[in-house]
Amino acid sequence: MLDAAKSMLAQVLFAVTLAIACASGASAQSFAESHAKIALLAENGAFKPGQTASIGLFFDLDQGWHIYWVNPGDSGEPPRVQWNLPKGFRAGDIRWPVPVRLVTGGVIDYGYQGRVLLTVPLQVPADYNPSGTTKLTADVKYLICRDVCIPAKAHAELLLPPGKGATPDAVATRQLFEGAREHWPKPLPAGANAQARDDGKNLVLSIETGSPETKASFFPVEEDQVDNDVAQNVTSSGNRIQIILKKSEQLQKPISVLKGVVVFSPDRAYEVAVPVARH
Repeated sequence: MLDAAKSMLAQVLFAVTLAIACASGASAQSFAESHAKIALLAENGAFKPGQTASIGLFFDLDQGWHIYWVNPGDSGEPPRVQWNLPKGFRAGDIRWPVPVRLVTGGVIDYGYQGRVLLTVPLQVPADYNPSGTTKLTADVKYLICRDVCIPAKAHAELLLPPGKGATPDAVATRQLFEGAREHWPKPLPAGANAQARDDGKNLVLSIETGSPETKASFFPVEEDQVDNDVAQNVTSSGNRIQIILKKSEQLQKPISVLKGVVVFSPDRAYEVAVPVARH
């Protein structure tokens, strides 16, 4: 069943990539010339007045190259977007999928390889008139790395004509957005309990999910809080799991709230924001 799901996702990604590659200039995207193709996509082919729509930047990276999460880790920087939107439209913050650890020598980074969709909520004004063509543009600056890092930029456009359909492949595009949501970290489940304390050298994060956990890893949202190079010490007892995180030498002041993503398995990741007690 898992293999079938992976196969379907691969087909969706291939369909979207093929549609993007074949789209005309009047369509929805522009490409960067730096080991990545970037497209601006909309989940649906039309906007409705007053709705919050979903748009996204789809990165198709050359093999072996990566871009960065909101916290890039030891080096790098996340993609930055400058939006040019019609009057009254507002773009929200990027919804970051769960990253992976990227190890190069002694450098530990957090980011993405292959294909990734960075989704953004788009507030459509109540007085929006869908009878005309709607144009959205995004100027994207990002750092793409393998053995070397290249500062790159791309100009992506999305045209929504009146009525139905603007995406190269509407069904595949919607499935791509649905797949992206599956890789978002979720809120901790009801009844779960998380605590954090600072013991001087380490940050100790304890989480009780209501079921036994044997593995976990933590991705800090803020830079320079955790020493990314030091292995996280994970222990479990009953339904409680503990992660010991060595504090970064670059940490300038005490942490009041520890924010990050706890990953238990590829399909179980949770957002945490825990007040830090000091002992």
